[in-house]
This record gives sequence, structure tokens and C-alpha cells, in this order.
Amino acid sequence: MAVAKRVVVVDDDADVRRLLETALAAPEFDTRAFADPRDALMKLHDIAPDLIVCDVLMQEMDGRMFLQVVKRSDALRDVPFIFVSGIQSSEQIVQSLESGADDFVTKPFELRRLMAKIQTILRMADRRASGARPTRLEGPLSPAGALPLLKFCEDSRLTGRLVVQAHGTERWADFRGGDLVQAGGSAEAPGEDPLGALLATEAGTYRIEQRPLDADALLALEARAGASGGAAAMTGTGAVAAPPGRASVVEAAGEPIHVQTEAANKPTFTITTLVARGGQVVRKTERSWDHPLQREDDLPRARADIDRQHELLLETAAELASGTAGSATVGPIDPERAAALMAWTLSFVAEAAQGHLGAVTTVALLRKVQRRLAPENPAVGQFEVAANGRVVFNVEAPPAVTQQTIDGMAGWAAGFLAEAKLKVEREGGLSMRRVTHVIEGELDRVGFYSAFESAHRAARSARA
Repeated sequence: MAVAKRVVVVDDDADVRRLLETALAAPEFDTRAFADPRDALMKLHDIAPDLIVCDVLMQEMDGRMFLQVVKRSDALRDVPFIFVSGIQSSEQIVQSLESGADDFVTKPFELRRLMAKIQTILRMADRRASGARPTRLEGPLSPAGALPLLKFCEDSRLTGRLVVQAHGTERWADFRGGDLVQAGGSAEAPGEDPLGALLATEAGTYRIEQRPLDADALLALEARAGASGGAAAMTGTGAVAAPPGRASVVEAAGEPIHVQTEAANKPTFTITTLVARGGQVVRKTERSWDHPLQREDDLPRARADIDRQHELLLETAAELASGTAGSATVGPIDPERAAALMAWTLSFVAEAAQGHLGAVTTVALLRKVQRRLAPENPAVGQFEVAANGRVVFNVEAPPAVTQQTIDGMAGWAAGFLAEAKLKVEREGGLSMRRVTHVIEGELDRVGFYSAFESAHRAARSARA
């Protein structure tokens, strides 16, 4: 049985809407009619039409403007489009066709003639689609499991869903612009980490479903662009100029800690944050995209990435200022300070890894190693990996940090690097002391570095 063709009719004339809804009826057609083009834009991606029939002169939005918005969507730009209008000027009709419409029918129209045009355009669209590339990727999982798929979705800035099926169970992760929104599954166990369960799937099949961005977001972006006066400034290389950076100062015992974040195309879009104390840079964090900032549409994401990185390093500076993760004084430290020391150590390792592994993969690997170690070292299980990769603990009930805790956290860091197949060390020359320089004194005093070296050697031996 043939699938009904989905047709969207946009016309502020109620008589035309009723006529076309009657003519384009089931079972051959599934027709949705709108009086306001703005209402249609809100629903178009959900409907995924096979054809759009639209008036030109409407009160709320001109049909040609409506067509321009539709054509800007990757998911809708190839949908056939027919103008139906009372315009008689040949020049205006030609302009409407040149704007991207597939045909133009003048009102009043003969219904039989319009139906013939609709059938012809739909047949042509079917022929084009028969040779089109598939809109989703699918196949069997590789021996590496779901890990490279998560990194691919993040790097590709996917808006859609990664689905993995194995043994009758389905696991999935939703992405928006490459950021993980949520994860789940068809049979979640109580207390299960959905992302971890996805990562633990080592055999089965996968598919990646790409979805359109929300039409509301598109309209909001256009409104902001119009309010700011149009296109962004361009650099000499044709790339969009990077948004301005941020600077903040936190006081620590009368001494300022400076946090400075800047972004530039060099040649890829790179965000650099420096944390300086006493005139000396104690941390430098740098993350890059895989391309320059080339489109105005990328500016909101660029600003969000600048803010995210700045705020994360600002939190570090604030805790240093409060003494939570601070100086290298000699003597016993209280449980909360010791727990913060361990949490920040793993957080710094995760931060260094994200530039090579991606945020989603980093979080998933941290959680995977933690689950493996927690049964043997319950103190490790008292820490939590947040969605941004930070390792945190319950401040109201900090874990009692013993030598076993330190050994466990060192094993967690070493196990994480082993799971990542030492990619961070090979590509970034990760040095544990360099990454944790700001708390190096205290880590030395509690014996973390020696515990890490022992755990790291053991992890390498086990992998070999």
C-alpha cells in the first residue's frame, strides 16, 4: 500500500484552504493547512512534508520570506514548493520562481490543472529521492563498541539520536549541536547510568538519526541577527570574527587570581583560558574546533563555549581563593579539603582529556572506570562525574580520605587513561604533574603521584 504524501498548505484565505484540504485528501494525501506562515514554520520539521503549497501575499508573513526561511533548513531545502497567488505581474511571478519555488499557479486556478502539477512535481521528487544518499548511518558495532560513535556524534555536531541495539535491548543518546542532551534505554535498571550502559555495549548494531533543529531557534536567531544589524564582521581570511573574550578576578588572601578567556581563529577556532596567580600562569586550558568560525549561525555556540570554559576555570579559581583546593601547607587537612583535593585532581585530568576525546566520551569513560573500581574501593563510589566532566562530592558529607581513597583515585585516573588507550598522552603529552600543577604541593604531600605511577604501570602491564 502506497504511503500518503504529506502536503502542507499555507494560505490566509479560508476558502482556498478548505478546497485544497478536500482535494488533497486521504488515502493518497495527508494534508495540513495553516492560515499563518509562522504557525507552519513551528510545525514543518515535525510534519516533514513531501510538498508545500503556499500563497504569496499574506498579512503575517510574505510567502517569499516564508520560502527563504524554509530553504535555510538542511532538512527542508529540497522539499518541492508551489506558489498559488493572485499576482498577475509577470515580473513578480518570475521573481517568485527565481527565489526557489518549483512552480507558480495563478488564482483563480482550475483545480484539475493544479492537481496535475502537484502529481508531476511529486513524481519528479520521488525520482530524485530514489538516487539520494541515506539520511542515517547504520551498521554493526566495531570491536571498539560505542566509544567512537559517541566521539563521532560530538565532533559532527549532531542534532539527533545515536541508537545501539543488542540482545533485544535498545540504548540511545540524544545530541543537540554535538552536545549530549540525555541518554536512555528500552530497559533501564534502577540506578543505572544510561550513558555508561551505552558505552558498555560491545556487540550489536547501531544507527545515527539526524534531526532538524527547532524552528523556534531559527526564528529567534534571525531576530537577534536583525537586531544586531545583520551579518557579523569578517576577518581577512573570510572567517567570522571571534566573539569577545572574558576576564574575571577572584581575591585569595588579598592576592588576586586572574582568569582570562580569549578566542581566535588560528587557523581553527580556539578558546584559550589562563589562570594567573602572583603574576605566574598556573593553568592554561585550550580547546579548538576542527574548523574556523565561518558562519554567523555558529556565533551562539561559540559564545556558549567561551562562557562554559570561562565559568569552569572561574570555579577553579574561586575554590582556590576559598582554600578548598589551595596551598601546599604542611600538616593534616580536614575531610572536606582532602575530598576536594581528590575531586579536583580527577577533574583536571578530565579537562585535559576533553580536548582529544570530546566531552561525552570523557564523561562516559570516567563513569565506566569508576563503576569498575567502586566495588573494591567504596570511597571512589562516593564521588560523582557531572555532565561537564567535573568530579564532585557531597559537601555536606565528604568521604573520609584515607590512603585507600588516594590509591583508589590514583587508580581511577590511571584506569581512565588506559581506557582511552593513552590517546591523551600520545597526542597531548599529558603530564600528571603539569595538569595538576596548581595543587601539586598537596598531592605530593599525600602521596598521590607515587600511587598514580604504580597504578599507571599496572594498567599498562594489564593492557600489554
